[in-house]
Amino acid sequence: MLALPGAGEAGEAEAVAEAVERLLASGLAPEDVAVVSPAPRRAGPALARALAARGIPFASGRGPALAEVPLARWVREALAAAGGLGRAAAERLLASGWLAAPGGGAVGPVLDRAGALDGRGSPAAALRRRLAALGGAAGRERAAVARAAGAVEALEAALHPLASPGTARAHAARLSAFLDASGVRRRAARGPRAEVARDLAALAGLEEAAEAVVRASALLGEAGAALAPAAFLERLGLAVEQAALPPGPEAAAGAVELSGLDEAPGLSARAVVVTGARHGAFPAAPPPEPLLRDPERLALNRRLRRAALPPTGARRAEATYRAFAALAAGREAVAITWAAPGPGGDGGPLAPLAAEALVAAGAEVAGPAAAPEPPLSRARTVRAALRAAARAGDAGAAALGGTVLAPRAADALRRGAIESARRDAVLARRPAPFAGQVEAPALAALGAALPEEWAPTRLEGFARCPFRGFLAQVLRLPDRAAADLDIDPRDEGSLLHAVLERFVRGRMERRAWPPDGGEADLAEMRAAAAEAFARFEREGRTGDPAAWAARREAVLARLDRVVRAEARDHGGLAPAAVELRFGRGGPLPALELAWDGERVRLEGRVDRIDAGPGRLLVVDYKNARNGDAYADGLDPEAFGDAAFQIPAYLMAAARAFPGRPRLEATYALLRRAERLDPVALDADDPLLAAEPAPPPGGPEAPRPFAAAVVERVRQIRAGAFPIASRGCDGCPFGAVCRFQGTAALAERGGGAAGKGASP
Repeated sequence: MLALPGAGEAGEAEAVAEAVERLLASGLAPEDVAVVSPAPRRAGPALARALAARGIPFASGRGPALAEVPLARWVREALAAAGGLGRAAAERLLASGWLAAPGGGAVGPVLDRAGALDGRGSPAAALRRRLAALGGAAGRERAAVARAAGAVEALEAALHPLASPGTARAHAARLSAFLDASGVRRRAARGPRAEVARDLAALAGLEEAAEAVVRASALLGEAGAALAPAAFLERLGLAVEQAALPPGPEAAAGAVELSGLDEAPGLSARAVVVTGARHGAFPAAPPPEPLLRDPERLALNRRLRRAALPPTGARRAEATYRAFAALAAGREAVAITWAAPGPGGDGGPLAPLAAEALVAAGAEVAGPAAAPEPPLSRARTVRAALRAAARAGDAGAAALGGTVLAPRAADALRRGAIESARRDAVLARRPAPFAGQVEAPALAALGAALPEEWAPTRLEGFARCPFRGFLAQVLRLPDRAAADLDIDPRDEGSLLHAVLERFVRGRMERRAWPPDGGEADLAEMRAAAAEAFARFEREGRTGDPAAWAARREAVLARLDRVVRAEARDHGGLAPAAVELRFGRGGPLPALELAWDGERVRLEGRVDRIDAGPGRLLVVDYKNARNGDAYADGLDPEAFGDAAFQIPAYLMAAARAFPGRPRLEATYALLRRAERLDPVALDADDPLLAAEPAPPPGGPEAPRPFAAAVVERVRQIRAGAFPIASRGCDGCPFGAVCRFQGTAALAERGGGAAGKGASP
């Protein structure tokens, strides 16, 4: 990696050329080098000149911006002058070489003598008054005024059709007619070949931009609405700003190629030169959204149940991702350039993201990587003064005493102390104020929000990350991402549960187990699925109807595989209960666990219990293909640590169907139509005792499940929710905890709390 600053924005192209030259000198070919720029269209011409001066072939793949072509600017100025041609506009338009108007040219002196001024009537009227005042004398001046008056009147006549309201289609047609009738198109076709190609392409681009306005108006439902000329011109300007001319002749192969940051995620090259890495410009800030603010965008996404409109945070994250992708695109070498402070007063320090990449790679910077921040005595802005005071600590805040910045400096120091303590708590995996510790008087409100009967899935959520469990289950923050067109995965899981319950219960009632996997069994499953599908479709829980039409067949095929798997894996057992509910108004009372003088009640619903001579098997459905995420749930050592569902369901099954000495449990992976290897325990295993006695083996003995449940609930009731995650994958609260991944790394790296240690 290397970094080369340019002397201001004008000198950055030279820095890029120097970086490419050094890469080629190291043995790379031009086609092995890619240049990535945040603004490739604007940077392209300067890069082409700098690389051509060194004899390096370069292909930008981009032509100049349409808005920057002189002829395009002239046409837009003519459109703006329609219906109100002033003296300045008349002089500029007639002085151009594109208008075939008799008497045009340098009309400025004639307009001056006629007293034509902006805001004082038509320049044509002023010329006619001057012509009348001259009478029959002064023949040369009279002829000049007459020619100028004719040219201005001809220009007004050419612009007159553009001045009346009309539909977008009518305005586009008038623009094409003006280009033909005024002679602009004929004049643009004369001259040097390069200029002719540029100007004709600009006229074609203007007409295409006008057609884009027509299409946009139709999409807005305004195809038949009359637009004022100013409104059409404004929309045309937006289209022109986004348009560019086709690129000129460039090397087709064997050249350094230019890409934009939006192309970086799909880019891979032996060497990459990332330009524009200046502080404040890299990553590029997302453009402001003038129509909808973030609250409205989030509300609309929730209503549509998919991420139809990305909020500011998502667009900022995407910009950061593209910047990372640009830095990661070079397989062997990465060069970073930026506009350092130059002679023109432009430029600035290196962007922190790029500087961190250089430091991580151990690279040295050729030139000033970052401008040192001034001390408090030399700070000239509020931002610089506050940052300097924060660096100086209490002394800096004292130095600002008596000024309007003193409260802000003190607040910054307090916030810094909070963040420092918060980070220490995260690394130590312990709760602390501002890091998951709820203290009085909020503890009373917390107690009122906690349930009387606890679901094992909720306890597993707190075990996975106490802070995430607090946000999702206590504060009730939404913890699912906006759904796409497809069915939400959770709704799909609920749908599969409903179908299997109907199918298994029907066969239980007529004692027709196990199925043989034949066509009759498949037809019975599909009949049960049709009823469940219809209900979910009525409730709007199957996603977009067009996407669900295809997804529906995939779900039915999955259910067919499940029926065949049941015929294969029944193991001589038959279902004894499906969707067995205990606690919270169910047919069975809650499980009551006791430990250390405290009792906790558990409620839940067991998907299925199979029974046979001497054993019970708990089957828990998971709409998953990979069983790695559920392996801990079947490990007795993880009972009460990472796993709460399986031990609670085993206890509920043993209570509902007593007398079986062997208890087993497994997960049925519906996407693979397979079961994981079951866990097996004796029915009288002390691990599953509802009121276990203290283990005689001391602290090294296995901790009973009841003890783990009581301790976990006691921690929750005490308001201890540390940011201590076992894994942050899929967590939507990274912006809230701001340590996403840190706590999980501490867990995997053998931090303060390892497996089995309750944080």
